Amino acid sequence: MRKAGFLTIGQSPREDIMSELRPLLRPIFEVVEYGMLDDLSPGEIEALAPHRQEAHLVSRSRDGTQVFLSERKIKELLPIAIDHMIGRLRVDTVGVLCTHEFQKRKFPFPVIFPAEQMKSHLDKIPDVHKLGVVVPLEDQIAMTEQKWGNKKIYVVSKSPYVEDKTWKDIAESLMDQKVDAVVLDCIGYTREDHRELLGLLNLPIILPRTILASAINRLF
Repeated sequence: MRKAGFLTIGQSPREDIMSELRPLLRPIFEVVEYGMLDDLSPGEIEALAPHRQEAHLVSRSRDGTQVFLSERKIKELLPIAIDHMIGRLRVDTVGVLCTHEFQKRKFPFPVIFPAEQMKSHLDKIPDVHKLGVVVPLEDQIAMTEQKWGNKKIYVVSKSPYVEDKTWKDIAESLMDQKVDAVVLDCIGYTREDHRELLGLLNLPIILPRTILASAINRLF
């Protein structure tokens, strides 16, 4: 058996993700979860909230509520959390349950960042002249345009954690912009979200959690 660790920038367990991810993994994997906010008090979590001009990340707390986090502060905590998973939890690999493009650092074992895998997968899709990207927050649109800036891009927001826009709204917006493919740029989007949007658009649509599972399956 190999031990696969899954790191959320919020709190674990993330059954909303892992209930879909576990069946996609090969049976050689024992699954372990850890959250960057697991061992923090409510006050310490509140201190990680972004200032107005900071880049925002979004995740989920243990009670299912949406939590907003400072990209800068989470980036600082990320290596500490990964070191904890290798040192204390004895995992063979870590899958990061966040699609943000974190600054890379070398680790002594495989760490899978979905952003890298999504870009590699997108490169294999032919004739993508304009890319549609769905993100949780309007505040993330400018950051996302930089992330995918090597392509002509259109970004629209829809939270996976609270009800706001419908997928029909999103599909109509993407069709108006004549995109050739779509990235659901948050690990919180589900396979049902993917199926619903695919039925409305009939375009290549990248879902991070399936891309992450495939990358981990290829490791061993």
